[in-house]
Amino acid sequence: MKKVLMIIGGIVVVIIVIIVVMFVVVSMTSKKLVCKSDDNNITIMYNDDTITGYTAKGISYDLEGAKAYAETIGLNAYLNRYADFYRANTGGDCSFE
Repeated sequence: MKKVLMIIGGIVVVIIVIIVVMFVVVSMTSKKLVCKSDDNNITIMYNDDTITGYTAKGISYDLEGAKAYAETIGLNAYLNRYADFYRANTGGDCSFE
C-alpha cells in the first residue's frame, strides 16, 4: 500500500511540475498586454496569431470567448479595444510589453 501511495504521489508531483513549466514557458515567450488599476490587474499573453493565456487578480476573463472574438475582429483590434475598455471602466492603464 505504501508503494502505491508513493507512486500516485509521484505522478501527481510530475503533473504539477509539467503544468508549472508549461505556464512559465508560455509566459516567458508570449507578448503581453498588462493592465493595472488600484482594484485589479490582468495580463493577457498572446503571440502573432492568438491569445495564449492570461493571469488576473480581482477580475474575471473568458479566455475562450476572447479568443473567438479576437479571431473575428483581428488580434490587434481586440487588444486595443480591450485596453480602451479597461481604461474606461477601471481608471487603470494598460501597456504592451
